[in-house]
Amino acid sequence: MPTNNELIVANLEFDSIKSNIKTYLEGQSIFSDYNFDGSSLSVLLDVLAYNTYYNNIYLNKVASEMFLDSANARDSVYSIAKTLNYTPQSYQSSVAFVDIDVNPSSNPHSITIPRFSTFTSTVSGVAYTFSTNNNITVYANNGYVASNVAIYEGELITEINQTANGNQTYYINNFDVDVSSITVKVRASNTDSTNSTYTRANSLFGVTSTSNVFFIEPAANGSYNVQFGNGTFGNKVINGNLVEIQYRVSSGTSPNGANAFTSDGVAGHPASVSLVTRASGGAEFQKLDDIRFEAPRALATQERAVTKEDYRTIIKNEFTDITSMNVFGGEDLNPPQFGKVILASRSSAFDVIPDTIKQDMINFIKPKVPIGIIPEIKDPEFINVKVDANVRYNRNATSQKSSEIQSVVETAISDFNADNLDVFDTVFRRSKLIEKINESDTSILGNDIDVKLTKTIVPTINRKYVKTLKFDNAIKVDNPINAETQDRFINSSTPAVESEIFVFEGTAGASIRDNSEGTLMIVTANTTDLTILQNDIGSVNYDTGELAISNLVINSFSTGTTSIKVFVRPEKADIQCRNTDIIRIRTEDTLVKVEQELL
Repeated sequence: MPTNNELIVANLEFDSIKSNIKTYLEGQSIFSDYNFDGSSLSVLLDVLAYNTYYNNIYLNKVASEMFLDSANARDSVYSIAKTLNYTPQSYQSSVAFVDIDVNPSSNPHSITIPRFSTFTSTVSGVAYTFSTNNNITVYANNGYVASNVAIYEGELITEINQTANGNQTYYINNFDVDVSSITVKVRASNTDSTNSTYTRANSLFGVTSTSNVFFIEPAANGSYNVQFGNGTFGNKVINGNLVEIQYRVSSGTSPNGANAFTSDGVAGHPASVSLVTRASGGAEFQKLDDIRFEAPRALATQERAVTKEDYRTIIKNEFTDITSMNVFGGEDLNPPQFGKVILASRSSAFDVIPDTIKQDMINFIKPKVPIGIIPEIKDPEFINVKVDANVRYNRNATSQKSSEIQSVVETAISDFNADNLDVFDTVFRRSKLIEKINESDTSILGNDIDVKLTKTIVPTINRKYVKTLKFDNAIKVDNPINAETQDRFINSSTPAVESEIFVFEGTAGASIRDNSEGTLMIVTANTTDLTILQNDIGSVNYDTGELAISNLVINSFSTGTTSIKVFVRPEKADIQCRNTDIIRIRTEDTLVKVEQELL
């Protein structure tokens, strides 16, 4: 136990500090019987306690900012990330894909659409500028049309610095720079017109003393530095050199969704623009929590892709719109493809990643994979869960109307999807969804949900349609329905497979249905009668959940549709993912019915 001659340093709150100082002074003979509370010395005690308290706060803050887990200041997190060779995600420009139709007044053999040709789009009343990233040549025999051109949002900024005092680091003067757009050129002097292009390096691998490379590193205030080499790894710039840094200043997420573009002309010619894919992929700077999570894992990869986690980390750090990825070997494909690694990738920007971006991903990852391994990007296969929920609630336990309870339940289902599904390698658990619905409002007594799996097909009118649908889950089979028993079991048999209605050979209300014996048919059905219009349009494998449509011809869709949804009943309550599968619950596939009870 401490005596009055000892200061207790464990308690660092103001009142405790003051009390400890007072106790210490009372233990000194010079202050024997001194009234600390009723004298001016009390003020001095306050000053001492406050000073100690302030120092405690300061030192605690300093200590916290030294570690990635506890740092709160962006500059601190960026500084620690730098030591881990991790570059936090910058602002990211939206990208759209368009066709550019140039209309020259004469008939030249070809026209070059210059890099940084600009286009304008308006979103929510705000105009945004998009531009090309490369020179594009169009030819007369193609009608001067450039197809599927990527255009990126952002204002183009050029900064020119003259090297002095051996400086190798150049600060970028915009917080919202899109780092992926940075280009660097170096001229020997003001009088030299020849530029040397420098390329960005992400590691020292393959970098020599003569390599014209630059590095990007986080800087103060959430911005970035362009860092040249030291003469051993990477060429140095010397005094008098002019360093030209060009980049885009991004508007983040705001331009996402832009779908109409205009042009003031390209290469001196009028031009029109037609949309291929709306703008998407715009993003804000990386959140601090995400940096804390990803920086140590990026260090662990060491710029090589060996483990599954390596592939995920490297790809997601470079292509920040990739929100989910499943990595598996080609031997798990059907049929097996040995020597391949499959990167099933989900993008926040696209349901189907454009081929140009897939190729960029392959080009980026290929130098980092073991020799002999071929990486391949695959799009997700979406398994949509159709949920029909019947909810019972106690009318006396709430002031909300049935419509409001319905809205609460719909929100709960949407939240369940966001929290548990819509990424690779997940499991849909029916019991968890039931629990989530029950917990969404205290007045809910219980609920019953019917679950089906659905995929959408888009047949061409009056043409034979062939398609294999893989649900990757066993399908629940029931009593058989065939030509002899077609009506006998209509009330007692629930089809394993059914679809939305369409027109077949002039008959409206036709749909796809299985006969519970592995054959797909086209039928019309109601509660009392079933008519088979075509006996065999394909097959069903109930064990694997695979539908092989081989002979479907429709005359027209239902009013207002251009596709057909196909539904299957899963054998088990829990729905499993396979390799490229993503399970999700869409709003359009959710039906909630509410029934009130008086208790």
